[in-house]
Amino acid sequence: MLAFIAVLTACNGTGQKQKTCCANDNQVSKSSSFSSIDSLLHQAVQMRDKEVELTAVVSHTCKHAGKRCFLIDATGNETIRIEAGGAINGFNRELTGKTIRVKGILKERRLTEEYINQWAEALQEKKVKEDGSAETCAAENNNITQMREWMKSNGKDYYSIYYIDGQDYDLVQ
Repeated sequence: MLAFIAVLTACNGTGQKQKTCCANDNQVSKSSSFSSIDSLLHQAVQMRDKEVELTAVVSHTCKHAGKRCFLIDATGNETIRIEAGGAINGFNRELTGKTIRVKGILKERRLTEEYINQWAEALQEKKVKEDGSAETCAAENNNITQMREWMKSNGKDYYSIYYIDGQDYDLVQ
């Protein structure tokens, strides 16, 4: 679950550029280009449901259908999920460790306080029923604690998880 968590952190906003792409003579779309996950997440509220372009390293691709991949920043602290869509049929495993530039729509999934509380209760039941699950439970409990702390410090009754509904990508290296 930690890979799905995107904690908003401060950033100086460097690396953002406006890019104009012409699909045809009648249609002009603008996407904001980001050189780091941190800079994107710093502006996530303003960029929600807008086209973004992000360049980062692929840390993982889902092995079954390849419909998701995860990008990680240079520090290893920030990740963001990319969902296959548009011209992207899937992400192959050979992308792991490579840098890609992905274009898509930034989306937000809100985990409500009620949902997080139900998750915590289910986790406690799992802890009682399963043997050897202490490491998983500890990581999940840590995620829940971080989400609750973020909600409290930001005065929110939900926790935001941002992801990109991918439309196209290019291999950078």
